[in-house]
Amino acid sequence: MADIFSKKKRSQIMSKIRSKNTSPERRLCAIVAKILGKACKIRRNVRKLPGYPDVVIPSLKLAILADGCFYHCCPWHGHIPHSNRAYWVPKLQKNRKRDEIERRKLRAAGFYVWKFWEHDLKGNKLLQTYTVLVKKLKRHQARLGLNSCDKVVSEYTAAANTSRSREHRESRS
Repeated sequence: MADIFSKKKRSQIMSKIRSKNTSPERRLCAIVAKILGKACKIRRNVRKLPGYPDVVIPSLKLAILADGCFYHCCPWHGHIPHSNRAYWVPKLQKNRKRDEIERRKLRAAGFYVWKFWEHDLKGNKLLQTYTVLVKKLKRHQARLGLNSCDKVVSEYTAAANTSRSREHRESRS
């Protein structure tokens, strides 16, 4: 189907659309907030940083991103639509290139960058992502020589292990 607007008009219309927090971004922020509690300040969608990271923990110099499988070309779920390939191929390549550049800029600004795919923040992968995030946060804090969040992370690690063993027992019965 052909666009009814000129290229210039379509660009103008699209520029008016503001970003919103998608459900994977909200889930990621909720997980991080649950793990860290009030021990570390968490900021969302920081406009002053390159790429507007979904979750930023300034005290840990950490930027965490939740990338959608389609628009960010997930190796498992990303695909190129069969219709209008002339549009989608360059569009998706441009997205990947921009992601790469923005992550480099974040690292140059002194941030550690972690990425989670949309599928990592859904359904039965959620507990696994939670556990991975707890482990990564502990290692990251040790690397930086910080202990401000250690107590909170340790408590939630124990809680995650307890719920995982409970799920395992229930699945066997």
